[in-house]
Amino acid sequence: MDLLAAEPLVTDPVDLVYDENGLAYVVEMSDYPYTDAKAHQAWADNTTDAPIGRVRILEDTDGDWKFDRGTIFAQGLSWPTGIACWKGGVFVLATPDIWYFKDTDGDRKADIKRKVFTGFRKFNVQAVMNNPKWGLDHRLYIAGSSNGGSIRPGADSDAKPEILRRNDFAVDPLTGGFEILAGGARFGNAFDDWGNRFICNIRNPVQHAVLPNRYLARNKLLPVTSAIHDVADSGDRVPVYPISPPEPWRAFRARQWATLMDRQYPRSELAPQGYFTSSSGLTIYRGSAYPKSFYGNVFVGEVANNLTHREILEPAGVTFKATPAHEKVDFLASTDNWFRPVNYLNAPDGTLHICDMYRENIEHPWSIPDDIRARLDLESGRDRGRIYRLTPPGNFEPGRPPKLGSATTGELVALLAHPNAWQRETAHRLLFERQPTDAAKPLRGMLRDHANPVARLHALYSLLGQKALTAEDLGAALEDASPRVREHAVKLSELRFKHSPVLLEKALKLAGDPDQRVRFQLAFSLGETDDPRATKALARIGMRDAGDPWTETAILSSVSRNAGAVLLESFPLADARRGSVLRGLARLVGARGDKAEVGRVLLAGLYDARSSRAAMDNILVGLYEGARRGRRDLAALLAGSADADSALRAMGSRARTARTEALDSSLPAAARLDAVSLLALGELSETEPAYRGLLSPGQASEIQVAALRSLAERADGKVAGIILGAWSAYLPPAREVAFTALSVRPERVAALLDAIESGVVPLPQISATRRTLLLRNRDEKLRGRAEKIFADSKISPRKQVLEDYQSALAVAGDRDRGKKVFETVCAACHRFAGQGNEIGPDLSTVSNRTADELLVHIVDPNREVSPNYIQYEIELADESLAGIIAQETANSLVLKTADNQSRAILRSDIRSIRASGLSLMPEGLESAIDKQAMADLLAYLLRR
Repeated sequence: MDLLAAEPLVTDPVDLVYDENGLAYVVEMSDYPYTDAKAHQAWADNTTDAPIGRVRILEDTDGDWKFDRGTIFAQGLSWPTGIACWKGGVFVLATPDIWYFKDTDGDRKADIKRKVFTGFRKFNVQAVMNNPKWGLDHRLYIAGSSNGGSIRPGADSDAKPEILRRNDFAVDPLTGGFEILAGGARFGNAFDDWGNRFICNIRNPVQHAVLPNRYLARNKLLPVTSAIHDVADSGDRVPVYPISPPEPWRAFRARQWATLMDRQYPRSELAPQGYFTSSSGLTIYRGSAYPKSFYGNVFVGEVANNLTHREILEPAGVTFKATPAHEKVDFLASTDNWFRPVNYLNAPDGTLHICDMYRENIEHPWSIPDDIRARLDLESGRDRGRIYRLTPPGNFEPGRPPKLGSATTGELVALLAHPNAWQRETAHRLLFERQPTDAAKPLRGMLRDHANPVARLHALYSLLGQKALTAEDLGAALEDASPRVREHAVKLSELRFKHSPVLLEKALKLAGDPDQRVRFQLAFSLGETDDPRATKALARIGMRDAGDPWTETAILSSVSRNAGAVLLESFPLADARRGSVLRGLARLVGARGDKAEVGRVLLAGLYDARSSRAAMDNILVGLYEGARRGRRDLAALLAGSADADSALRAMGSRARTARTEALDSSLPAAARLDAVSLLALGELSETEPAYRGLLSPGQASEIQVAALRSLAERADGKVAGIILGAWSAYLPPAREVAFTALSVRPERVAALLDAIESGVVPLPQISATRRTLLLRNRDEKLRGRAEKIFADSKISPRKQVLEDYQSALAVAGDRDRGKKVFETVCAACHRFAGQGNEIGPDLSTVSNRTADELLVHIVDPNREVSPNYIQYEIELADESLAGIIAQETANSLVLKTADNQSRAILRSDIRSIRASGLSLMPEGLESAIDKQAMADLLAYLLRR
């Protein structure tokens, strides 16, 4: 670790870029985490913090690759977190704004100051936009994190805002275009050589953005549960290995423990247990200074543990898999608690450079108990900071600083093949900025003849940036020896399919390409053409890649108009692995509601000689689900067709056999669950006995859950009575699903309240979460009834309860009893030691905390509500839902409900959406946990 700069030359560095001549621009986030502790408001917008952030230029004046001069380039910035070079200046991310700064007179101080965008929400200082990176397509890709905002151009306050929630975004520097992307993780944003984008999110060290929003947006009837893939195991399962001692404030907590609990615990109980809690600065090493085994590896900071973690990244289907590069040790760790490696950079010399914010504390102020925070100085270290070079062993020579600002066009084109990504990407950017008239010929030669596929890819996109990319260039790229070049050629060809039969013909042949990612991209791109041959190509891809959920989604995104035709081409997809394609296609057909298309698909599924039992079942269920999503009746869609009667008879026959199979305990559970999904095809008057049998005592919980979810989908007024009629038979998992089913419609809520009043549903079974949802019901009459029912269990003020329960900290707890408390009260929403549901945060890492801190979280859950766990209330046409938003895509969001069910909801179906501002975890849990039980629970969670 070679020290390149330290205070006072640099302070609080969180991002760093080198321009084409080796001039370093450093972002200094000096206003982290606030500028006035007394004025800072937890869980509120903080717009009054003093803007004391800066951008500093660092220079190496003697050529030794170490900085010796610094100049404040721009100051007065609020929460600055990212920077990118452009046309002799820099874009700077500084919430609530994106700025462009440029020095035109050579004094190293910005005299051009232009606000490019504004409106980013200044809420959570650790959830702001960050890490702008240039993409191959000459746009700036920015990690948006989760604060969101209403984004407008800086010079046009009347422009219609882009609503940013939990997403990333891309900006076109020439047109000012603003595109919302899948993402929304915390601090990190990186590309590999092939344009794959990766992010990280606190306990998720490596995530891949797999599905582009722009494709998903084409099919308004396609809900998508996730566009992001966890490439590495998430934090509660990935150990890290710090070598630093417990931080001073943790030692303070140890002394507090001894005072409160009258006994001393081993110091090891206070040390972090070594799990990811603050992933940051994800960077893929793509330099030329390290051994080849390092190229393409992921480096990510874990600032709370004072270390850098390294993962080996490998392809896995259309996405990736990352595994730790070292066993029981991390790549870089420090004994210094102040070492905070927040970000990394592929530098001009081929090494990684590290931004060390160097702070005494880097905890979020909202995450520290009040009494401890009062004794901490969270601004300590504001006057410090370091930048390091991670230098390889041996006699490493960085070489001379770059001077690409004076490079010729030919020199820049040649650099597109450089082994160091900084050189390639800087040349790529400069060619786009300059738009030289003599670039097309050498770029075209590189595209066709260069041995390095990465160089050929850069040439392809540089021709695009020069507006010189021809159909002949794309045709050559579609036949390139590298599958990665072919993949990008498909993407760049899609907008020319309608005007270039030759390109379309070449692309269609790639439906049989040996590379899955080429086929994956083609599945997306074929949605841009109406050519009937695309139907056969999509079916061909489906036959080969069915079972891969990413490719299936790509196919479904492209069939907003021809799902039925693709389905009819896909009948060989009848085995279990491929059934999801048929079901997804049939669901789109049902949702579209075109009677002729529904009839063709249904009749073919029922009578086509190629239609197996499995294919028929998937088509029937898919059509039913789609029709219901479109608020249509499947039988009504068949009315008037010549074969309607025979189709309805066949549907009824299958529903009758499904009733028998669902109740047959001798069948495998999977076969019974498939049969349960078919019960919806029959009239409730016919299937009611089957439902009652499936909900009866003795049935496996998974069978009860499937039956309850099937019932919940029906609009029939009898549903509540059937669910409540079997209440005493439900085990806890089924009971939670039943509560959810009874909460979505007003008439069912009324029936539930009747059942509570009559004692059918015992009052003690109403969890604090369920009680809170009933007390917040939007219907005034239902809310009033709930208030009367729960009048005797009013929630006491949190401060009073917290003071009262302090005595529980002095009580000896029993871990075995605490496990039972967890299973009864907590497991519905939290996972710990292999048990429970992952609705709220996984509790595997809570042993890093103290008993008093955990007590605060349990008793006062709304004191600290991460944006990821805020409860939202969503109104549909005939349902009211509540839960946390787990994912967002272009046309859908995923709501995770209290019964651990994830439901994808089309945005077009949402009448209203409202953030409660409260945690899904309710206040009032103390009603189910007395002081001894609290001591037992704490003993269990803290592994004492």
